[in-house]
Amino acid sequence: MLFKKIINLIVVTFLMASCSNSKLLFKNIPEDLEIKIPEAIINYGDLIDVNISSLNNQSTSIFTPSSIDKIGTIRNGEARKLDGYLVDSSGCIDIRILGKIKALGLTCSSLSESIKLKLKEYVQNPNVRTKILNFRVSILGEVGKPGTFEVINQNISFTELISRAGDFNKNADPTKVLIIRNSNNKIETQYLDLTSYEFMNSEYYYLKQNDKIYVRPDNTSLAFDFGFLRNAGALSLLTSIIILIVR
Repeated sequence: MLFKKIINLIVVTFLMASCSNSKLLFKNIPEDLEIKIPEAIINYGDLIDVNISSLNNQSTSIFTPSSIDKIGTIRNGEARKLDGYLVDSSGCIDIRILGKIKALGLTCSSLSESIKLKLKEYVQNPNVRTKILNFRVSILGEVGKPGTFEVINQNISFTELISRAGDFNKNADPTKVLIIRNSNNKIETQYLDLTSYEFMNSEYYYLKQNDKIYVRPDNTSLAFDFGFLRNAGALSLLTSIIILIVR
C-alpha cells in the first residue's frame, strides 16, 4: 500500500512539474511601459500598391497600371495585387515613365515621398499613397485556429495574432515559441518566451510581413505523445510489475 502511494506521488509530481509552464503571458508588466509601434519596412519580393493622384486626374493617369481602366477606379484586393509593383532583386520597383525607384528598406511613407519627388517633374502637387499588398503572417501548432492571416493595416502584434488564431491550446508552451522571419533574403529563426514582459520590448513583439510562428506543445504533451503512448508495450509491462509488487 505504501509503495502504491509512492508511485502515485511520483506520477503527480511529474505531471505538476511538466505543467509548471504557466499560460499567463507577460508577467509583472510595469505600469509605465511604453512600446513604440513600428512602421512596416519594405523587403525583397514585396508587392507594393501605388496610388497616384492630383487635382488633374488626366495628368496622373499615364502613371497608373492599364488594368485599372478595365476594372474601374475602385479595385478589390486581388485586382490590386495584379497591379502591384514587385520589389525586384535590386530592391527597386519599376513605375511607368518614372523608371526604377528604390523601395528596399524604406517605409511606405518614405517610398511615397520618393515617388512624389520624381512626379513633380511631370505633375503639379501630386499625392502618393503606397501600401504593402502581401502583408500576411502565419501561425501553426498549438493554437485554436492555425492559418495565414492578411494584415490590412500593415501592423500586427504577437498578441493580436494569437487572438486571431483563437488563443493557445491547453497543451501550448508559451515559453518557447518559434518565429521564422525573412530578413533581406535570409531566413532567421528565434525562440521567444511570451511569459516574460521583456519580450514586449523586443523586435519581435510587432510582426513583419511573412513572419511564420510555431507554437510548440508543452513537456507533458511531448512526454505522452512521444514517450509513454508510443511505448504502450513498455507501459503495460511496467504497470503489471507495479501491480505484482503492490500485491
